[in-house]
Amino acid sequence: MSVFKNILGNWIQIIDNENETTIENYGYDTGVIKGATSNHCVKCVAVNKCCFKNEIGKKPQSFDVNDVNIYDMLLKGLVPGLYHPFCLCAENPGNIDSIDKITLIVPPGKIEYLFRSKLQWVNAMGYYERDYENFVQILLQKTKEAYFYGWKLKMNTPIGGWQK
Repeated sequence: MSVFKNILGNWIQIIDNENETTIENYGYDTGVIKGATSNHCVKCVAVNKCCFKNEIGKKPQSFDVNDVNIYDMLLKGLVPGLYHPFCLCAENPGNIDSIDKITLIVPPGKIEYLFRSKLQWVNAMGYYERDYENFVQILLQKTKEAYFYGWKLKMNTPIGGWQK
């Protein structure tokens, strides 16, 4: 039972409530650009509003807080944070309560690649080049819905069986 609980549950979302900048504000080919993140560090911008499995090695490494570090930091006037001094990020239990809260990050050129490389698949569903915009909107919406309802099913399903 605990094996399935660990696979399906135990997710966190990293959120800095004072930082609206996320990795999606930067290009897929460049990533987060140092110096363009206002007063936030690159790491905090890169993980802001992202979900991670709450396990070592699957989430960003937090600041090593021990008695010596805390004492040394307080003497220097530094306040320990999640990832560095003065860090405002927090780990919140993962919970998606609305499809509208899901943001898809689609790298530039990904949709065009889909139409070039998977055109037979798109055509098999009854969509053609003239349906490009409509197809893209439907695909993005269905992706969000699948993620949202899959998340809800996982969070509400008793371990060992499907909820009826």
